[in-house]
Amino acid sequence: MRVAKGYEIHNHSSGQSWNNAQIGVNHGNIWLTSPPGSLGVDVKQAELLQRLADTVREASADGLTRWGLRDRDALPVRWRIASEDLFDYWEKIQLDGAPPLLEGQFTAIRQTYEAVESRRLVILGRAGAGKTVLAHRLILDLLKNSPTGSVPMLFSLADWNPSTELRHWLTERLIRDYPFLNYPNPNGAKPAERFIARGLILPVLDGFDEIPEEHHSAAIRGISNLDMPLIVTSRPNEYARAAHQTKAVSGAAAIILEDITLDDAKTYLLHSTGKTRAPAWEAVFTHLRTSPYDIVSRNLTAVLTSPLMITLARTVYNDTPDEPGELLNGERFPTAEALENHLLDAYLRAVYTRRNTDPQHKGSPNWNPDQARRWLSYLANHLISNNAQDLAWWKLSTALNSFTRILVTAATVGFVPILAITYYDGLTAPEMLLTWPTYGLALGAINDARFARGRMGRDPERLRILFRSRSKGIRPPKTYLKNSWAEFTSAFAVGLACGLAVGLYYFLFWIRDGLTYGLSNGIIDELAYGFTHGLLGGLIFGITAGTATGIANILVSAMGENHTPQDAVNPWHLLKMDRTVTLARSTAAAATTGLTVGLVFGFTNELGLLAGLVGGTVRLMLSAWGTWLLFVRLWLPLTRRLPWRSKCFLEDAYDLGVMRRTGVVYQFRHARLRDHLATPCRT
Repeated sequence: MRVAKGYEIHNHSSGQSWNNAQIGVNHGNIWLTSPPGSLGVDVKQAELLQRLADTVREASADGLTRWGLRDRDALPVRWRIASEDLFDYWEKIQLDGAPPLLEGQFTAIRQTYEAVESRRLVILGRAGAGKTVLAHRLILDLLKNSPTGSVPMLFSLADWNPSTELRHWLTERLIRDYPFLNYPNPNGAKPAERFIARGLILPVLDGFDEIPEEHHSAAIRGISNLDMPLIVTSRPNEYARAAHQTKAVSGAAAIILEDITLDDAKTYLLHSTGKTRAPAWEAVFTHLRTSPYDIVSRNLTAVLTSPLMITLARTVYNDTPDEPGELLNGERFPTAEALENHLLDAYLRAVYTRRNTDPQHKGSPNWNPDQARRWLSYLANHLISNNAQDLAWWKLSTALNSFTRILVTAATVGFVPILAITYYDGLTAPEMLLTWPTYGLALGAINDARFARGRMGRDPERLRILFRSRSKGIRPPKTYLKNSWAEFTSAFAVGLACGLAVGLYYFLFWIRDGLTYGLSNGIIDELAYGFTHGLLGGLIFGITAGTATGIANILVSAMGENHTPQDAVNPWHLLKMDRTVTLARSTAAAATTGLTVGLVFGFTNELGLLAGLVGGTVRLMLSAWGTWLLFVRLWLPLTRRLPWRSKCFLEDAYDLGVMRRTGVVYQFRHARLRDHLATPCRT
């Protein structure tokens, strides 16, 4: 039993207990924690749950530190209870039906949440009001001592389509961001599914307003149907419209964040700068106090009520030689929006300029602020075009149009065999020089069809290749057969397309010969010969190559095991895993395809070698890492949309606080920054 007031534990006992009593005054709540079995999970899953809690805690704490929002530096964000039309009946929220006290400021968000007995809370606030930061603070507070054992986790609703059941979507997101939760037990049950089913995850659903407006009503119904504690953040207007069309989230109370007062903004900016620079801010706030009604003061006062804009102003003027007095220039900044745009642009310039002069980054690439903004703009437009918040490395090429993706894939696949043909035959086999680009176009179209379904590329593989005896955590037969069959069918389909492309070309080639020489031999005979040796031969080639590649993929899958809890959770570890599996699959595909085609068609020509080269290249192109390599590491830098060292650039954006990281994906620090970058650069 643990009896706590705030964060101080007054009494503590461990072990098995049936009756518990506290003599005297109860200071706060009595929390009873249970062993793993009582939570509906075994010891191994309890370890995974603890691993998840540690990972989430580290990510939230790291994010607040990178943004300079530690407790002693945090703005005093305050809130009040929202209007009654934005929350459910008190009888469905509180046991006695009496409204609780739902007022407080930044450090008291846990007390406010726990005052809601249904444990369902909606946090409303305008853009830049601090909703996401407050959510991270609540996550950290709840993880200090969780009475239920549940892990609070942030989920970005921008990527949720309400046509998908919310519970299922949450499970998919858990598996994507924390691959070790996809590690099934011998019965096939995945920890992610079990944790959601047992209520061991507390969903913090961030950004209801990011869902397309036409889905808002369905989204509220989907959230209401999720029968478990939860937290939702949203801008007030979007949530209010949805609540008025249907009803507010069932069983949920609602609070709304208030604007920062001018006095609080002044205190924050003065205390976060050096004493020698404080007079510059004093002059700005003196003007705002003495001339509150002129247009300059009204605009700047409106801007400085937003926690986001205040923290940007701190970075722009407290960490650079720039003078905050320029914010009073009404000709340069005639509107509040112009001031906000200036702070967003100046923020990016400040952080990248400071990074380039930081001795810690000596030897690493310097990003010119203008170049960095252009590259960030591409990423922002990529997210906007996909109506997404999550930036995944394996989806970065989806912003390219289909024509570009098909041509680049065709050129890559056709280039490898053409080099081999030229090496062996010089330019004496022109029909072969055209065969493989034709196949490349077919493959490009097949590959692009995968992007068209949901506008996303292939997900990275989460296997570790083992050249030793497998561990006890073997995948269940059902999962293994499902994955192996998927590998076999995809390889077979691609191989068949390859064969038909080759066969079609030779069919046309023999038709040409029939028209040229067929007066003596008979055009009909040439057409029959072209069909049997062209299309039929191509079909046999495709079946042979596809079967060989499929078997190779199954063998590689047999040597792999799922992600383990000991593996790190970040985008680049996932890329490394996918690269290892892809290279193994591509090598196996090249070897088995080349050998099988050679056995069937003979080793007297280079067909087996060409088939092997193409088989390996094809498998590479169909992988997440292959797509990253071709488009993100080559094509996008060639077209100046991203830097050559894209991984380093994204990591720097994260280190600088321009982006945040959630599991295996990145997000812009704030949707306002993303939307600003998606617009043309302002001077």
